[in-house]
Amino acid sequence: MPSHSLVEGRNRSMVRETDAIVIGAGLAGSSMAFALANEGWDVVLLDKDKFPRHKACGEFLSPESLATLRSLGLDKTVQALEPAVITQVRIHTERGASLQIPLPGPAWGVSRHALDAELQTAAKEHGVTVFTGSPVSMIAEDGDGYRVELGGKRGGDRFRSRIVIGAWGRQPFPETRTSRSEVNAAKSYVGIKSHYTARAEDSPFVDLYFFRGGYVGIAPVEGKRFNVAALLTSHALRNLGSSAAIQRIVDMAARNVPVIGERLKGAEPIAGTQAAVYPVKVRRVPRAWNGFPCVGDAIAVIPPFCGDGMSMALRSVELCAPLADACLKGNCTLEEWRQSYSRLVRQQFSGALRWGGMLERAMTHSVFSSWLLRFGMLAPKAAEFAVRATRLKTKGEWG
Repeated sequence: MPSHSLVEGRNRSMVRETDAIVIGAGLAGSSMAFALANEGWDVVLLDKDKFPRHKACGEFLSPESLATLRSLGLDKTVQALEPAVITQVRIHTERGASLQIPLPGPAWGVSRHALDAELQTAAKEHGVTVFTGSPVSMIAEDGDGYRVELGGKRGGDRFRSRIVIGAWGRQPFPETRTSRSEVNAAKSYVGIKSHYTARAEDSPFVDLYFFRGGYVGIAPVEGKRFNVAALLTSHALRNLGSSAAIQRIVDMAARNVPVIGERLKGAEPIAGTQAAVYPVKVRRVPRAWNGFPCVGDAIAVIPPFCGDGMSMALRSVELCAPLADACLKGNCTLEEWRQSYSRLVRQQFSGALRWGGMLERAMTHSVFSSWLLRFGMLAPKAAEFAVRATRLKTKGEWG
């Protein structure tokens, strides 16, 4: 079934023939490459960055994502990283209101530094060829497939693939960018993060702290450390001193919320773990196909405080991989793949994205957020319903 071969191309350079190319070697891309290689296809995985690397991310694998990892056959790979176990979410505002909500099952905290590299290793062990540290400079249709070229240090490397899958994250590949007006209409934030030391006896909580201009999540990850990740407007970032913003947010949260102060007592930032990303655009309408089938953040970005971004990335792979396999086998056309996949993504992602956007607008309003949490304390079932509305359904709940 694999079509691994080399043929002579233009300028006497060699062109590698392959079944599938996945562009982007993060969580979604590496998982997609693994899933296709697991079906026996020859897969090339490309990324402009080098790994391992730290990424501005909540580093939270929700209970729903653990079920998807099992379905993809990657649960033991991730469990070997010894992720922190998380069972509760505590939500706080700068006005002192707090609400504690149990998760529907255990979640895992695991750094992207460890996770992405481990998933790439799993993909390689299943025969995937990985090229990192060089950007894709061109994608072009070529007969019944695609021609892909690399830039950077590997400039001139050429591939010909039957299919291409986009896992390039929040920033689309230049040749598939949407219109400037659509991009500017999206609400943009700055994402920043750092790891902090944590006490060995730390509790299994995610603490979410909302303040004027953004919010921060504090959660345990592997190796007895915290991931502190914040999303804030560029104006708030400047007011907080930019490079000192994370520490100032942590200090502010510790002063205003006693349980956060106690949890972070003695915690210190860990050098080399800082990362930032801009812009973070929250879109409520998923786009499963943008010139090519897309997975992960290339589809849409749910408000990070919902904690379901990594779950959506993995679910998109679970939905896309069988259709890609069917297309490669000749059991469906590219157009049939596009229609089926777009329908599945709309059905499973639209509700969570819509509810997540509404809750984000409410929680980032300093007055309304406190009122909302107090209402949640009086009506915990309503609070749990609102949280569940932002979650993806598990496979057994699919309608």
